[in-house]
Amino acid sequence: MKLILFTTYFIFSIVSAHANDSAVETSVGGLKLRKEHSVLMEKEQLFISRQLVRVKYEFRNTTKEVIVSEVAFPMPTFKYKYTDGRRDFSDFKAWIDGNPIKVEKEVRAFVKNRDVTEYLRRAKITIETFGDFDPSDGNNEIMRLKPDVRTTLVKVGALKAPNKKDNALDFWPEWKVNIKYHWRQEFPPGTTVRIEHEYKPVAGYMPVQVQSFKKQIKDSCIDASTFNEVKRRVAKTMQKEPLSNNYFGVAWVSYILTTANTWQTPIKDFELLVQGEKDELLSFCWEGPIEKTNATQYRARKTDFIPSRNLRIYFLRNF
Repeated sequence: MKLILFTTYFIFSIVSAHANDSAVETSVGGLKLRKEHSVLMEKEQLFISRQLVRVKYEFRNTTKEVIVSEVAFPMPTFKYKYTDGRRDFSDFKAWIDGNPIKVEKEVRAFVKNRDVTEYLRRAKITIETFGDFDPSDGNNEIMRLKPDVRTTLVKVGALKAPNKKDNALDFWPEWKVNIKYHWRQEFPPGTTVRIEHEYKPVAGYMPVQVQSFKKQIKDSCIDASTFNEVKRRVAKTMQKEPLSNNYFGVAWVSYILTTANTWQTPIKDFELLVQGEKDELLSFCWEGPIEKTNATQYRARKTDFIPSRNLRIYFLRNF
């Protein structure tokens, strides 16, 4: 393992495992505070692996008054993608001072800038799962709609009518899903409030040829040593399987760091933990030193941190 310092970025590498090859990457960030910058994020500990994102915060009200405000965890807007699995982050959990809390979930549907939520609710369509639509299975909420209801949804743009020239039968979902988890939070003056949340990330994945990697994955900050190890493994695979065509698997988990800037900045103490697995190659951009804490985990720390860019952690593996 070798750490290499770039002008502003660090890259670390270890050695590759399996990835979710049916997933479509979805970037998710941390908690946002609405219209209130009197609460300081004193500490943030961010843990990222392909299986889990967990964030622990310590907040402090810097005024002499009790502040009660909405804390929101907004999901990135997403559209229907065939065979990519659920992306509604229904496993989102949160704790306050170690105690689990009940959070509200708001689900809205949009076609461009038009809110079509009520049309879909009246039609009894589950918005976040796109009515369990599956073009390989005609037994879904959309196909069970009455013809006049489907016609209305086509008119408002929520459904795309079948192409008669292709003898198609499916009405495809066209809306975008917007999900937000939120709750009301009290921040007493002079008191530390500890908030923790976690969820399973939706990883991105694609097979990449060695010769195309740096062109396709421009934000990996991969160093020569790691890239040479990728090429060595691919060459070894091709000796056994000549038809593999220089391909290897690239998975990634994205995290929107800049949501932290909706709180009072800077973050006094920020820690990033990235967890790999045995025989994985990991790569990401970071401004500052990175240390190895154990065989599969790395840590980066900053004080008085104001995030200016978001994170994308790459997990590289052989087929």
